Amino acid sequence: MAAAKAFNNIILGQFVLTGVPIKVYVSGRFLTITDADDIEDPTIGFGMDGDGDMVQFSYLEVEFVSVQGNKVDIATYNKGMETLYAGDEAPADKEPEDEDDSAEEEEEEEDAPDQPPMSDHYNPKGKNMKLKDLINENILGELPSSKLIKMKWNPLSEISQDEVDAEIEGAEAAMDAAKAKLKASQAAMKNTMKTSKEKVKAAKSQPIDDGVVDTGMSAGKEYTFGTGDIVNDKDPGCPHFGSKGIVIDLPATGEVKYSVTNGNHSTSYRPGDVLTKRNDQLEKI
Repeated sequence: MAAAKAFNNIILGQFVLTGVPIKVYVSGRFLTITDADDIEDPTIGFGMDGDGDMVQFSYLEVEFVSVQGNKVDIATYNKGMETLYAGDEAPADKEPEDEDDSAEEEEEEEDAPDQPPMSDHYNPKGKNMKLKDLINENILGELPSSKLIKMKWNPLSEISQDEVDAEIEGAEAAMDAAKAKLKASQAAMKNTMKTSKEKVKAAKSQPIDDGVVDTGMSAGKEYTFGTGDIVNDKDPGCPHFGSKGIVIDLPATGEVKYSVTNGNHSTSYRPGDVLTKRNDQLEKI
């Protein structure tokens, strides 16, 4: 059997259909293959990153695959396939076959036409077949990856304990950082809300002249922002244009610092970010 030079959707599909957790390592990050449909296309696959977004990738960019926490590069995969088809599977995993049956199987194999290698499989039933059908046991027999996973000596299990610990430590650190950021954002929001309530209370205690509250914008005066105001970035030339938030500080004359309350992964700002802008870039809403 010819060795595969790189990962493709057939190889990845073998592991996905066994039901074990599969991640591909591409461009310095892990992407989780959630379903066989993610790698239906033979040239481009999709995987979910740590933020829950689906990211497109090329199979040629896959450096290695994480199978149940085990690191599997293309050399390791080829080694496992070579071992599997060379009959080196642990004796306890398979019952001895009768000599007559073996002879018949060898005779059938001699008469059968050459089959393409697993890594370069073509579509024997038409171009419109689904990946699940292409790797179906009725066509290829039992999935080679499922046999590899069941072997007592598993050639795919070539990851050190230090690498496993490092991966776990990195994931836990990322979660701790996310929790810390959320906690800090909630604390800032809570403080801002408290300050805003105090400002509202103080404003209500001020005397009212002729039923009109002086906002500071009469007689052509420019509005002066205050803590607790809700503002919007109105400057189209600003990278944070459209961001909204609550004023938390006035660090210098003509400057306003606010905590962002909108945004997402597709924008340059997210909830909890703290931005500082000039007065003329903002408007009160």
